[in-house]
Amino acid sequence: MSPAPADPPSAPASDQPTPRWVIVVWIIVVLIVPIALTLVRALPELNCRVAISPILYFSLVAVVALSGIAAALAIIIAASQALDGRALATGLGILIGTAILLVHALFDAALPGALPELPVVGVAICGIFLALSAFAPPHLLREQWRQQARRYLALGASLFAAGAIWSFADRVAPLHAAALLVGAFVTIVACGIALWRYVQLYRQSLLHRSFRLLAGAVLLGEAAVTQLFAAPAFSISFWLYHAATIAGMALIASALLFDVRRPGQRNLVQRAAFEQVRPLVTDAMSVLIEVLERGEPISTDMRARLQRDAGLSDVQIDALERLALVVERERQQRAMLAQLDEQLRERVRNTTLLAQMVIHDLKNPLTALIGFLELLSAGDLNESQRSLIESALRNGRDLAGLVDDLLDLIRYNEGRLRLRLSDVSLPVLCAECADELTGWLTYESKTLILNVPPTLPVIRADARILKRILLNLLSNAIKHTPRGTTITLSVWREPQPDGGEQTVIEVADTGPGIPPERIERIFEPFGATGESRSARQSSTGLGLAFCKMAVTAHGGTIEVSSFPGDGATFRVRLPDR
Repeated sequence: MSPAPADPPSAPASDQPTPRWVIVVWIIVVLIVPIALTLVRALPELNCRVAISPILYFSLVAVVALSGIAAALAIIIAASQALDGRALATGLGILIGTAILLVHALFDAALPGALPELPVVGVAICGIFLALSAFAPPHLLREQWRQQARRYLALGASLFAAGAIWSFADRVAPLHAAALLVGAFVTIVACGIALWRYVQLYRQSLLHRSFRLLAGAVLLGEAAVTQLFAAPAFSISFWLYHAATIAGMALIASALLFDVRRPGQRNLVQRAAFEQVRPLVTDAMSVLIEVLERGEPISTDMRARLQRDAGLSDVQIDALERLALVVERERQQRAMLAQLDEQLRERVRNTTLLAQMVIHDLKNPLTALIGFLELLSAGDLNESQRSLIESALRNGRDLAGLVDDLLDLIRYNEGRLRLRLSDVSLPVLCAECADELTGWLTYESKTLILNVPPTLPVIRADARILKRILLNLLSNAIKHTPRGTTITLSVWREPQPDGGEQTVIEVADTGPGIPPERIERIFEPFGATGESRSARQSSTGLGLAFCKMAVTAHGGTIEVSSFPGDGATFRVRLPDR
């Protein structure tokens, strides 16, 4: 289990300006009691009686005690939510101290002729827990919180029982003076320790002092001193003791209750002071962020400002300075990488543009070459010459198809490929493809079977691209199968899961099939190439990549199934558009 966070490291005291009238008001608050006590001691005639009925007195004490108990419970609940050990101890101190005052007042009210008095032991218990809170960890883990709460509750129960007995035992004349002295001494020492410790904490965290909490601790100690010199019931010194006791507990409770409204920023005791200094800390951190963004070393003035306003130690500032240099180096490296990346992109763009220009410029001479070959094939040729012309014409058309495939792939990758949809009759389109390949099939001694019902409905597609898909698939089947192979082109309609229909185009052959290690990459550019083919059946590896791109552009899918020695089957599914 990790330990609770320690208090902030020591740093120079804050010299941030605080409104003078605020300081003056709190000085007056803590000086009223000793000044008034000095006056009534120096001028006994001022220590007159201001009497009220005992019932009214006990009722007022009960109301004040109940209010203190309610405030203490609110503090304890807030402390349990924030896992704040300091607030828990303070809340328990107020709860037990006011509970003793309430029990004492109710017991006195039930006795005939009881003399009004607030037992000093309640104030002493409040001071003890206030001193404990100053040394308690402000932030705890859940299990640590439970352990701390159990210890405080056990101590509180013991002190409550002892305090209740003590508050009644001091009514015995021989014990009264001793009980009063011991209670006052414990209160003064406990409040002095709490005051010293909280001043140190606020100095270390560079926050404005929470004057309410500090003034409350001072007033509790002054109440104990006043009790030593208090005159009989209802005198001015008597009321002075009551006022100091009630005001001290009220200031401490209000200092913590004020924090309940902002439960997420700091522990309950420190948050009010943090709210006062927030603008200064925010300004200092903004300057720090600006320095970190520039990657500059932290100047001496900035270092002093961070120590003064934000409470950072030299070690923390040095770590931030190292972080700033690391961030700056990383920023420079990112800038260099971005520059190199842009240069690479520019080279790729230039290379792509050059490739497009070269590929596009190939179309004109290829078109002219194919035209010349077609003219030659129409002339009077012997069988050998005609075979050579038809072979050259076929290869020229393949090369022209390759150029078109490359251009369409580039357009597709750049988002510039636009389909020209029209009504396409698949039986007619398949027959045209078969006619174009008749010479090649005869030369290769291969058979093409068309399994295309003439009743198939027309579909919406780009006729030019769809024809090239069929020619690519059929050409691959012719290229990569031995002589005597049978190739089947089938088309049919099948239902879709959503209730509609789709067109299925299948090209199957009885060749050697496709090796399993090439199936996964067969639709990638150059993924269909391999050393297993003969030189006569060499391929660029772009035909199937074009087919996948073109089918995807139509919203369809293409797949392949093959087993070595059992041929290959390519299946295209085109949904109705």
